[in-house]
Parts: sequence; C-alpha cells; structure tokens
Amino acid sequence: MEIGVITNPNSRKNRNKPVLREFLRKRARYWVADGGDGALHWMLRMGMEVLQEDEFIDQRFSLPMTLPTKGGTIDFVANNVGIEGDAEGILAMLRSNIEDSKIIIETEVDSMVIDGIQMVDGVETPFRTYGFASAAGGIGQRFYSKYYQHDDPNPRTIMQIVANTVASAPIALSPLSRMPAIGNLNTFAKEIFAPTECKVTLDGMVLPGSKFTGVHVASMSINLGNVLRFFGKADQPGLMNAIVGTPSPWSIIRNIPRMARGEEMKGRNILDRPCREMTLEATGHELLEPIIDGEYYRNVKRLTYHVGPRVRIPKVIAPKAERNAA
Repeated sequence: MEIGVITNPNSRKNRNKPVLREFLRKRARYWVADGGDGALHWMLRMGMEVLQEDEFIDQRFSLPMTLPTKGGTIDFVANNVGIEGDAEGILAMLRSNIEDSKIIIETEVDSMVIDGIQMVDGVETPFRTYGFASAAGGIGQRFYSKYYQHDDPNPRTIMQIVANTVASAPIALSPLSRMPAIGNLNTFAKEIFAPTECKVTLDGMVLPGSKFTGVHVASMSINLGNVLRFFGKADQPGLMNAIVGTPSPWSIIRNIPRMARGEEMKGRNILDRPCREMTLEATGHELLEPIIDGEYYRNVKRLTYHVGPRVRIPKVIAPKAERNAA
C-alpha cells in the first residue's frame, strides 16, 4: 500500500485512529490529509499517538510522509513546502509519480511538540499535540477569531481585517469610542488589541509583563494569503521563532509594512527571536484559547512548546485545473 487518504480528519479526530493503524500495518508510505493546515494538524497528532501504542512502538515504525491537499483557507504548510494544485490534482499527481517510478522530492520541516493542561468538565487534563504555528494569545489569537467569523475566509478577509483595524484605531483607542457608533469602528481595534493575561517563559527566562499584546510561536515561516508573513527565523533547523511582547497598538500598526515584507518585528517591548522552548500560563480570570495550525484549543491553563520531530512532506506540484470555456 503506497497511499492512505484521510478525509476531513479534523472533524472526525479519534475515529481516524483505526484508519491510521491500518495504514501502518499495510506500510503506507504516504499519508494524505484531505484538507489544509487543520486537517494535517489532526492527522499528525493522531498519527503520533498511534505510533506510541504497544503494537507499533517496538517495531521501529516512523511517521510516514504526510501531505496536505490545500483544502484549507490559508494552507501555510503547503505553501511553505511548495505544494501546488487542488486536492484532486495533488492526489492524482502523487499517484501518477508513484506508478511511473518518478522521483518525488521530499522536504523535511521542523514541527513543535506542545504539552498542555486543559480544563475538561472542571478537571485538569493533560494533553499533547503537534503543530507548526500557534497564535497563543493577544493579537494573533484575536485576528483568527475575527477571521473565522466570516462565512468564506480568504486572503481578502485578511486584508479587510487589517484595514478595519487601522481605520478603527483612532476611534476605538481614544475617547471618540464613546461617541455614537460608526459601524464597528468604535470597538474593532480595541477587540483586536485586547491583551492576554498570562505568564510567559522563553528558554527559561520569565518575560516582564502580565498582559501580553501578542504571544506567538512557530517552527516554520508562514505566509498568510500573500498578505502577511511571519517567523522567518524558524526556517533555521532545530529552532522555533517566538514573537512575544507588550507593545502598544500603535507600535504594532507601525510594523504592518514589516509584516507584509516578512521582516523582523521592531519596536519597544517586542521580542522577535529564535527559541527552543516557550511556556505560558493563564494568570487572569479567563483561561487561554490558543490557536494551533488554525485549530482552537479552549479552556487551557498552561502550554509548553518545544522543537518537535522533523516531518517529511512530499513536494507535489500538480497542474492547475483548466477552466471550462464559456
């Protein structure tokens, strides 16, 4: 068996474990997640859990090559690797290359292993997951909240959120916010820049501050719809890139051109640096709601990010589907 395909893994989660066990038993070389970043996230998490089961842990099994099919709204993992095409074309090209014994280019990327404590029915419950990029708190987490409120989030949505934030800031962040409402301009920027109350420790160093405007970390650089680019330092093997701090909203707005160019964030109280470990703990009345690879994790008390295993991803380039003539 060469290819195993999981359809919609992020909606079925644990029910896919029997399928992944069968993939391992049949020695499937490629695991295909029919979807985007979130689908790959859940397939990776479930796959790593299955590999730790008694049946497989002593047989020297390793995680097969994993392939997202660009079925998400951002697809930063596929774009980072250089995968092109739609889901049907990507799968067809992979199958064709295998059948024709063509060389399939393999890319290795760092992942993050993430250990957390989540409140489940009032009980502290430990969990472990894996991922590539996380908006753990502050502006990144608020951005994704706005992004997923849209019926069809896409790159235009990213531009709209950025534009709304900049337009809203002079009103929402000043006494003008108390004036009669002008659409959502009285509140939008204030919601986007709402800090997260937490304690952040980076490579053993406790960072100053208790309310962070942003807490973000990734094991690869990401491109959000060719609009914003972050985490360039994460492309160094064996390192993550943390972007953390307590900058003012205006300092963040001044960094938007750098975000568009993928450059290092600059300014007072902004830390944009490589790291190997980051821990954050909720300290306020609200628990954390980190987003990992576009997936929400709710009611989290504590999270620790480490550099995780290298993940092999085939670089599949499928021709673009031809549009039907009018």
